[in-house]
Amino acid sequence: MTAEQPWQDFIIKAVMFSGQTSEHVLQSVNPGGVYQAIWCRDASYILLDWFLCGNFHGVLQQIYQIWDHQISPNRERLVYGRGSPDFKFSAKAGGADIQRKFEGALPTTIYQVGFSEVYGKNPDIDSTSLMIGTSSYILARVPKEKDSKKDSSTSTMASEHSSDYVTSLLSKVGMTDTSNVTQFVVPRMLRAVEYLESRDIDNDGLLEQSHNEDWMDTALRVGKIVYSQGCWIFGLTHLSVLLSKLGRSAEAARITRLADKAIDAVNQKLWSEQEGTYMDIQTTENSDYNGSDDKVYRLLTQDVTYYLIGATANTVNDGFKDITHKQKDMHKQERQEKNGTLYRTPQFHDRAISTLDAIKERVWKDNWPLVTEEKLRKTGPWPLKPYQYHNHTFWPWITGIEMLARSRFNQVQECNILLSKLISKDKKTVGIHTFYEWINPITNEGRGAYPFRTGISTVRLAITDLAQKIREKRFV
Repeated sequence: MTAEQPWQDFIIKAVMFSGQTSEHVLQSVNPGGVYQAIWCRDASYILLDWFLCGNFHGVLQQIYQIWDHQISPNRERLVYGRGSPDFKFSAKAGGADIQRKFEGALPTTIYQVGFSEVYGKNPDIDSTSLMIGTSSYILARVPKEKDSKKDSSTSTMASEHSSDYVTSLLSKVGMTDTSNVTQFVVPRMLRAVEYLESRDIDNDGLLEQSHNEDWMDTALRVGKIVYSQGCWIFGLTHLSVLLSKLGRSAEAARITRLADKAIDAVNQKLWSEQEGTYMDIQTTENSDYNGSDDKVYRLLTQDVTYYLIGATANTVNDGFKDITHKQKDMHKQERQEKNGTLYRTPQFHDRAISTLDAIKERVWKDNWPLVTEEKLRKTGPWPLKPYQYHNHTFWPWITGIEMLARSRFNQVQECNILLSKLISKDKKTVGIHTFYEWINPITNEGRGAYPFRTGISTVRLAITDLAQKIREKRFV
């Protein structure tokens, strides 16, 4: 195989995948299948896909509405705790005191007007962080109202019975006007940052979480989780860019310092020299891991790759970087090259490559990228058998995240392998793997929600990032 062959193979597969999935992207902001509510973390990927498709009015409307559900006292009905063993996996009503404690965070799920849920004992770190990042990215780049009208996909029709008539009404109240949405959302995002800062309990730069307060909501992860720090850094980085564009340089600088503090903390505390990879520090207290006496439980998970995405956000490695910062990035790159690194911290490149190698060696099983290197010791709210849901299975959406991380480091061969798995067909149906929520790697059967929009959008984002590098001829 020639050096160019993986790129050619990737492009052929990417074009085919994009054609197969474009009709599913704009249908809704919910994950799809049986899931009809809005999950804030999933919406962050779907909305970024919408934006790249040119659906500017739809994106602005949804950003406005999601942030309108930000938790505050007496705002709307809230339940919480269904994913927490501390509450015996039972939901509790969140009164004004709980809403005050959670104030600033986004809920895990928005069910309907006036009713939301926080799945764990506390709000997810990733749900709020990812929506900060996606909202900031879009608001910093979306065309102004007069420019977006030129795009036929966002223009308004006259019929009062059409969906575009609704869009026209929303525009009149400011929900699809960039300036109005920005004015509405930015204070809420800054309040969300304040809430997330409070999750750094010991002030070491890392946010702590309790059981099931991230996307893998049955794995009982508690402690300092690499994936969650990556989401936090992603959100801060893009918020800093938006604030800078708005002329709020002092606030932008403060947010950047928070991101740098988190990056330094991850490199100091969550890098394992012995394992050659970034790894979670999970505490086992109250988790009853088969009676283990270990105080710390370390397991390599596929989603540590999100830290590589967060740490390279808006850098020369990022296919989605802000084009107005291109020259600045080039100058920064030149300075860093003289110092022997292209990244925000020393040794990051070598550690990132080592982490990706560890994932391939320890988490991939016969080219199946799984969510964990081993079967989980214990799960909850319900016990999972091996190769069921989060227990040692293949998830297309987080595999899209891994592919995006590998794109940041020009690992086209591995991206090509992953995309091949993602576009392969389920054993018993005609659906491709990406359309399923998760796959049993032993039986090759798709399970869960179908079609799962989160996976579709995430894979499309990874393809777009790599395609941008191909166009710019920045690959090696």
